Amino acid sequence: MEKKNSLLIVDDDTAILTELIHILQKEYNIYTAKDGITALERAEKSLPDLILLDIILPDMNGFEVLSKLKKSDNTKDIPVLFITGASESDKESEGLAIGAVDYIRKPFDNMVVKLRIHHQIKIINLQRDLESSAKAAEMASQTKSAFLAHMSHEIRTPMNAILGITEILIQKENLKDDIEEGLDKIYTSCCLLLGIINDVLDFSKIEAGKLEIKPAEYKLASMINDSVLLNMMRINSKPIEFELSIDENLPEVLIGDELRIKQILNNLLSNAFKYTEEGNVTLSVGIEAAGCKPMSDNKDVYLLMKVQDTGHGMTEEQVGKMFDEYTCFHQKSGKTVEGTGLGMAIVQSLINLIGGEIHVESKPGVGSFFSIKLLQQKVNDKVLGKEAAENLQQFRMRYMTNRKREQIARDPMPYGKVLVVDDVETNIYVAVGLMKLYGLQIDTAKSGHEAIDIIKSGKVYDVIFMDHMMPEMDGMETTKHLRDMGYTSSIVVLTANAVSGQADIFLHSGFDEFISKPIDIRQLNSILNKLVRDKHPAEAMEEARNKAQNAGSADSNSSLNLPAQADSMLQESFIKDARKALEWLEENLHKISEKEILRKFTIIVHGIKSSLWNIGETSLADFAYKLEADGRENNTELIKASVPSFANELHTLLKKLKAKRNDNSINAICTSEDIEKLKSSLLAIQKMCADYNRKGALDILADIKNCSKETKIVLDNIMDSILHSEFEEAEDAAKKYTDSIKEKVIDTYASTSQN
Repeated sequence: MEKKNSLLIVDDDTAILTELIHILQKEYNIYTAKDGITALERAEKSLPDLILLDIILPDMNGFEVLSKLKKSDNTKDIPVLFITGASESDKESEGLAIGAVDYIRKPFDNMVVKLRIHHQIKIINLQRDLESSAKAAEMASQTKSAFLAHMSHEIRTPMNAILGITEILIQKENLKDDIEEGLDKIYTSCCLLLGIINDVLDFSKIEAGKLEIKPAEYKLASMINDSVLLNMMRINSKPIEFELSIDENLPEVLIGDELRIKQILNNLLSNAFKYTEEGNVTLSVGIEAAGCKPMSDNKDVYLLMKVQDTGHGMTEEQVGKMFDEYTCFHQKSGKTVEGTGLGMAIVQSLINLIGGEIHVESKPGVGSFFSIKLLQQKVNDKVLGKEAAENLQQFRMRYMTNRKREQIARDPMPYGKVLVVDDVETNIYVAVGLMKLYGLQIDTAKSGHEAIDIIKSGKVYDVIFMDHMMPEMDGMETTKHLRDMGYTSSIVVLTANAVSGQADIFLHSGFDEFISKPIDIRQLNSILNKLVRDKHPAEAMEEARNKAQNAGSADSNSSLNLPAQADSMLQESFIKDARKALEWLEENLHKISEKEILRKFTIIVHGIKSSLWNIGETSLADFAYKLEADGRENNTELIKASVPSFANELHTLLKKLKAKRNDNSINAICTSEDIEKLKSSLLAIQKMCADYNRKGALDILADIKNCSKETKIVLDNIMDSILHSEFEEAEDAAKKYTDSIKEKVIDTYASTSQN
């Protein structure tokens, strides 16, 4: 049965009340009052949908009652119709000014009364429906944003390992063609997937009206250079000539949202390269005054960007639809199309937010032309000039001449010191592997508390790379603690939470920079250059470069690569993660109902889930994902019931990996010469550890090829200590094994030989 709307009728005349009740009671629930005080009390208690209020009342007049109703948070939005006689019609304007919505006049015309009240109730119900729909839409939008943020984190976590390890391997020289091609495809596909994730997240923010333009000063040459470099990599082996035209009168510095401008330009250039199989792609960048004033007298200017290609082109109908959501063209023709179809919808939304316009011309089989105008502000009258414009164009020509498989030109930084803080072993492995390529001095910590202890010991780093999501103490809490201690050096957050706007939260929490997982090597390179290289004396940089050149490029490249046993080390890292997780579960499962224990449980299974995905154990990773979801939803009973089964499966996996590791151990027959080489290597490792030379020690370990199972276990333990910056432990282990090697190793090798 449909719920009736309610009315409060206020009049001191019983006959009037009776008449109105007779007219309205079939359609509405009715409350009554004969004076102002009673009316106010009943309005507060019953919250009617509409109030019919007489002007003349015994204790206070209707205008005073309405004024008091408007002052109460509970009743201020209830519409009021005044009841008035013909002699009071001159007061209608006063009532309307206070906030009345209408009048009904005595003597009553039954139909007029019904219609006036029906219209007001209809408006009220429509408003409520709209408010309810708006709340539902807002709730749905919030739920969607939360889901997208969560899924972004879930997808990025395993991709951190995939992209990171692929990048480490792809830097190796002398790769076989088929292996190089496969690694390139893995890397490209992962980058494509990240682009799709970012598009979906950005469009979600635009839909919710939460994506903001944040103007700041930026260098125009740098913005152009970064965008061009990123997109020229998309050419691959296509026979495309890329032309860059830069107006030398471009301002040196502008005020605008550099990130969003790059996003617009990247979308235009990526589409041009994607839809052009051969021919030309041209980018022109210029400037024009905004308004009627000449350029020199006007701070507001339009940044002009034009992209032209000789690609597939579009029909008029396609041009008309290209800014619609999820629109991809050329699918029917069998062309390979990558992406969500959100790119141009995002471009148009960003242009509208920034202030500007876009113009498109296109013909099938001929190509497309995009012209963008973006409203920006000048800082001063300094312009790029002829030399800077030519340098940008020369860079483009050098890249086109020398383009090859992407390899970042890394400056050697042996003078640099960094600390990597992450509770997941495989994440440490990837981050350390990427930064080893710079020859940096790298320490690691597996918790916020450990990082704090390291800093308390007096160590200072050029950069601390801090994971965001850790148990016990997360990255934000750790950073706050370090800042409160007075630590002022750079701290960079590493996070899989890439939702738009999150970067600002981190930067306001004591971090200097923000790197999204999976780690983008260009972003990492830029941050290391900024926070390490550029803060050291020029003499140190020059000395490091000279040493690297003197060592020879081939030797330098190989010495900076990770040891060959990447798969083995990844499994070793996983084993440590799994053992740590099992130990914690065993100790704390009985306390899972406690809020803090439940929070830590969610983080623990989140980390082990990532490690399982990293080594390809997807079924067990899905089990961990379910446990993590139960943790987020406070399903403690389900957790208690499921964890024993999960722990058993994890124990079984660890046994399988241990057996596999033993089967793969080296059982070579060693000669006395091998033993002498081993002793020499162990002595060298001791020296490297005494000097805290991680790279040197790992290189020596990588060169030890011929040893027994027992020796292999010792060397693995030494390597593990070195990877986690436990140099004293590694040095001590190497010394002990060296002291016992004459008898112990000979016996071991003799046993191996007999077998």
